[in-house]
Amino acid sequence: MPELKDQFTLLADNTDIEKPLLDDRQYRYLKLKNELRVLVISDPHADKSAASLDVNVGSFADKEYNISGLAHFCEHLLFMGTSKYPQENEYSDYLAKHSGHSNAYTAAEHTNYYFQVGSNHLEGALDRFAQFFISPLFSKSCKDREINAVDSENKKNLQSDLWRLYQLDKSLSNTKHPYNGFSTGNYMTLHTIPESQGVNVRDILMKFHNDRYSANLMSLVILGKENLDELSTWAIEKFSDVADKCLSRPNYDGELIYKTDHMLKLIKAKPVKDLHQLDITFMIPDDLEEKWDCKPQSYFSHLLGHESEGSILYHLKSKGWVTELSSGNMKVCQGSSSYVVEFQLTPEGLNHWQDIVKTTFDYLHFINEQGPQKWIWEEIKNISEVNFKFKQKADAANTASKLSSVLYKFDEFIPADNLLSSSVVRKYDPEAITKFGSYLNIDNFRVTLVSPDFEGLSQKEKWYGTEYEVQEIPQGLLDQIKNPASNQHLHFPAPNPFIPTNFDILGKKSQSPQVSPYLISHDNKMNLWYKQDDQFEVPKGTIEIVFHLPASNVDVESATKSVVFAEMLDDHLNQITYFASLVGLRVGINCWRDGFAIYVSGYNHKLPVLLNKVLDEFFNFTPSADRFEPLKFKLCKEFKNVGYQVPYNQIGSYHLQIVNEKVYDYDDKIEILENLQFTEVEQFIKNSITFAGVFAEVLVHGNFDISNATEIKNSVSKHLDSIEPIMDEYDENKFHLQNYVFQPGEVTRFEVDLKDKNNINSCIEYYLQISPTNDDIKLRVLTDLLSTIIREPCFNQLRTKEQLGYVVFSGLRKGRTSIGFRVLVQSERSSEYLEYRIDEFIRKFGKYVNHELTDENFYKFKQALIDAKLQKLKHLSEETNRLWSAITDGYYEFDARQKHASLLETVTKQEFINFFNEYVAGVENNKNGKTGKFVLHLKSQVKNEVPNSKLVQSALSNFAYRHGYDINHEFIDSLVKKLESSSNEFIIEEYIKEVERESKATLDKEHVLQEIKSAIDNPIPEGYPSGKLIGSIEEFRENHTLGGYPHPVSPLTKFYYDQSHL
Repeated sequence: MPELKDQFTLLADNTDIEKPLLDDRQYRYLKLKNELRVLVISDPHADKSAASLDVNVGSFADKEYNISGLAHFCEHLLFMGTSKYPQENEYSDYLAKHSGHSNAYTAAEHTNYYFQVGSNHLEGALDRFAQFFISPLFSKSCKDREINAVDSENKKNLQSDLWRLYQLDKSLSNTKHPYNGFSTGNYMTLHTIPESQGVNVRDILMKFHNDRYSANLMSLVILGKENLDELSTWAIEKFSDVADKCLSRPNYDGELIYKTDHMLKLIKAKPVKDLHQLDITFMIPDDLEEKWDCKPQSYFSHLLGHESEGSILYHLKSKGWVTELSSGNMKVCQGSSSYVVEFQLTPEGLNHWQDIVKTTFDYLHFINEQGPQKWIWEEIKNISEVNFKFKQKADAANTASKLSSVLYKFDEFIPADNLLSSSVVRKYDPEAITKFGSYLNIDNFRVTLVSPDFEGLSQKEKWYGTEYEVQEIPQGLLDQIKNPASNQHLHFPAPNPFIPTNFDILGKKSQSPQVSPYLISHDNKMNLWYKQDDQFEVPKGTIEIVFHLPASNVDVESATKSVVFAEMLDDHLNQITYFASLVGLRVGINCWRDGFAIYVSGYNHKLPVLLNKVLDEFFNFTPSADRFEPLKFKLCKEFKNVGYQVPYNQIGSYHLQIVNEKVYDYDDKIEILENLQFTEVEQFIKNSITFAGVFAEVLVHGNFDISNATEIKNSVSKHLDSIEPIMDEYDENKFHLQNYVFQPGEVTRFEVDLKDKNNINSCIEYYLQISPTNDDIKLRVLTDLLSTIIREPCFNQLRTKEQLGYVVFSGLRKGRTSIGFRVLVQSERSSEYLEYRIDEFIRKFGKYVNHELTDENFYKFKQALIDAKLQKLKHLSEETNRLWSAITDGYYEFDARQKHASLLETVTKQEFINFFNEYVAGVENNKNGKTGKFVLHLKSQVKNEVPNSKLVQSALSNFAYRHGYDINHEFIDSLVKKLESSSNEFIIEEYIKEVERESKATLDKEHVLQEIKSAIDNPIPEGYPSGKLIGSIEEFRENHTLGGYPHPVSPLTKFYYDQSHL
């Protein structure tokens, strides 16, 4: 592109940039004339393109404008239209029609915007995206709605201990530093307070954007299938108009996040969940970014976070005080970091928190006294090199977003050549390690102790209401720390035996990769599936196993004992598996529907050895009585805390408990667990778990040849020799479970009160069972297409326009054998009101489908879904997941995506309309004879009084939506503001005049007046909630039948491996 060479400076070209061995993308790093940094990435094989723009300004800038949440509010409102594309959902609509999506986040010093789109539509998406940074409208009509969206997002997090404890730490920090602020914002900070001060928050927002959004503080990444020249040209053409205001990066005038008087404090806090936690926090007066090549913090993270013999965790677990430990450094902002050692405690550990702190300092003393160990550094270095060398591609959006967020570092203090490889530890710098260790000292720490047992705490944090109290750390503890004792249980870990050395690739890349695995063992005791990697050429693999052991899940009691067995076994194996995890070898042991799932994955060199160790322990495990009580406590806590998750994360588990056989209520499991004795578990493991026989389903996938797969088959078989099979002859029905199904035309509801009595949000899952079986491929494809077409309108109406809540999504829901469609909304409004609004949306969407869906848009939606189905695999584990899902669901439909895409090509708009009218239309009136409707209400126990202004606003907006009038939301908002001095009736009359003016129609004023007044007085119409109320899960199952077993779409003989190859 010689004609544009004066429009940019080349910082690094493709040949300069160090890349992983497997990375076939090309890169070019530029700086435009307006100082905007740009990385373009050419991936000719990409079926998804992406872009991300990171602005080096975030919530820490709020402090200057005295409005908490301003940067976050800017992130929200920026998406709502531009001068070139004024329609507020133009961007999201374009992406939805081209198999795309977008998102953004606000961090302390950065705001990151990104999107992904079908690879043929990158330029159009880029053009729309660029305008957000050139000429955003910050629409007045969207302002109040996006303030409500921010407020709803904040309310979503109010009962989250993660957010509450993070804000508590910030609130107890240096008040001169912006870390002390409240970053999310809410209605009070963005509306109430500014309005009371005569401040127009939109004016401040526009000033903030004008002051802080500058090209020289922006980093752009574009990834597409086009060549580097074309991508560079687009970047120059579309982003050169972003204004450069020559701004400086954030600076805090030497202020650090904590002052001296914030240290040596004991902060006690009461959580929402059953959480016993101890945090030891050290203040690091360095962001460490210029130490990128030696990473001294990683040396301490490696040692303090280690879990093998000699570590802090190993020693404290042996005492029954701690169940988990995590350790690491977090850059907070320019010039400041914090290093945190976090412990999950048992009740006994809570009593011994001072001993835990002392043990931590004993180990720190040992590390610092011994000095930097080069062999430990070399191990960290070797692991980082191996992980970089064989790093696989991430998806387009993730790649773009992550790289844009760090691009500012390169060609500043990190050479641009290391743009992709800065994670590698390169330089042994014992002085830097020693200096970092000096920060972890007895004068530079504070302790946060968290427990629901704390009563009478004297203070409440302002934004989240967390009860807390600040005390001095006991002098006796400080005296002990100052005189560290030698502890024979604390020492350096042994060398890691799992670092791989053989990276030979056993297979060849194929131009036509095999879709299905081979079946190399098929009898009444085991199916073993095998597929050698023929796409990615990586020295990695995965071995997945499900042991179907029906005796492990006869009832809730046996299911609970199985969970304890899996937890105790995992704990016992940790001495081995932790070493493996450090080099990317992962081991999982989990309860499965009627048995246990085990997997090992990572570099294949030592995977078979690791698998044998796991299988030996699984089938010969003798549990330890000493570990029973701590692990029982851990499981009890986890089960109880399920009920304190945010509602939208809980509601899916209720659905699964209700509709699936052999899934049990957490309360029932807690009751059994609390009374469970070690001897019962011991006897269960010894005598009962294999009583009803076994069947194993195994997948060997990756860098394995047939001899490796055969060895693995023999190893599994050997471990199964002494156990009877669950069936005399092979029969899929013996090891697959079913789900309960709804009758056509049935309308049912289930109601559950939230356990968290202080959570103000309710949640609804509105589910339509399209078919009780998965056998009709056409129905599956049409349901998928419905999900694609409805997604953006559903979000736009229920979240953006009606402001029901921050969490709104819709889509396909597959059961074990059934298929359905769901809409999920979390909101402060009642779940009954949410059901009414979903019904209204579906009714209106039916009009769109039947009368407004154009042939062109239908084709775009259909093509977007086809593109999604045919999206290329990005890495080996993605293919593993796809193969394993097809095996464990019982259909063995390995080519489902290709078949669905081919079928979609033939689907006509009329077929889709007929499908909608037959299976979806009428559900809002409970008059659909083909579809089962199930509405799950998760209800807040807080009695939220909806303000009159909100009731009026909803009634006016809903009237316009119901009757098809296009009334500006800004006008409705302005009317609602007059309620302070006007009656509801006056507001309605003014509204009617506006409707008549806009629609050029004459309304029956009295009828409209009564309709709107009725909606204000009774916002939930008669008939809600709908359906027959189910009193319990048992009652549901007694009145519903199971839907049948899955059946292979093809005979399994089709997949047999040619025996001549064995």
